[in-house]
Amino acid sequence: MKITHEPQSHRYVLSDGEQFLGEVEYYQEGTTLNLVRAEVPLEHRGDGLGIPLVKGTLEAIRAEGGLTVRPVCPYIAKYMMKNTEFDELKG
Repeated sequence: MKITHEPQSHRYVLSDGEQFLGEVEYYQEGTTLNLVRAEVPLEHRGDGLGIPLVKGTLEAIRAEGGLTVRPVCPYIAKYMMKNTEFDELKG
């Protein structure tokens, strides 16, 4: 599975190389990405894709550098509270 940033669509996409498996949508204010929604398609819910989607998105944001995040989505906020290795991204 891999995460791809699609800045023109304001989202990060999880795929298996062929199939769309989920997305994190955001809007940007300066250098802060407001992560507003994490969604896995209905047919893939329950497949354990939420964590790889959010973790992969946060790792991609960290790798891009120079950005902070504001977790508006409750799922992402909860993930970040439990996984303090992403604390440096909080804006």
